[in-house]
Amino acid sequence: MILIIQIFLQHSNTKFEPMKTLNSKDDALHFAMKNAQECANLFSRLANDARNSRLKKTFSNYAREEFAQVVSLSRLRQTSHDELPEELFTGIELNGQLNGYHPEDELNYNQILEVAMRKIRLALKLYLEMASRSSDNDLRDVFKSMAVKENSHKLGVEAEYNDSLLLC
Repeated sequence: MILIIQIFLQHSNTKFEPMKTLNSKDDALHFAMKNAQECANLFSRLANDARNSRLKKTFSNYAREEFAQVVSLSRLRQTSHDELPEELFTGIELNGQLNGYHPEDELNYNQILEVAMRKIRLALKLYLEMASRSSDNDLRDVFKSMAVKENSHKLGVEAEYNDSLLLC
């Protein structure tokens, strides 16, 4: 596993900012929505380039789930201050935000997997942080549910990345 991570880091040409701090509900939910939209687009690209029908179906499902998360996050963004307190989102720090990635970039299959893994990790961290800060059980469950989906995506993308390295 360590070898795979080392290979991943050596072959990765994506640059990172050291940290991003989210300072409001709007910042956090906008960031999460943008990230989910970009993940959905990456999964759509992976589905188009998949080496077999099982992967095509898996990545297409991931894309649909990410689009559904964009809708859920948009609904949360429109809720009132009383239902969604600002303190829940203030001061969330995220390491490793992607810098220099543009959706129109010409990336090969493994590079798309790398970007997807990093974006998924960011989303997972954000959803878990928001869940841990929430005192409302329903809201906590919403963020935990999103984190569970992201973790499922993370495991699937990591497995495909490892397989694609072995096939090279």
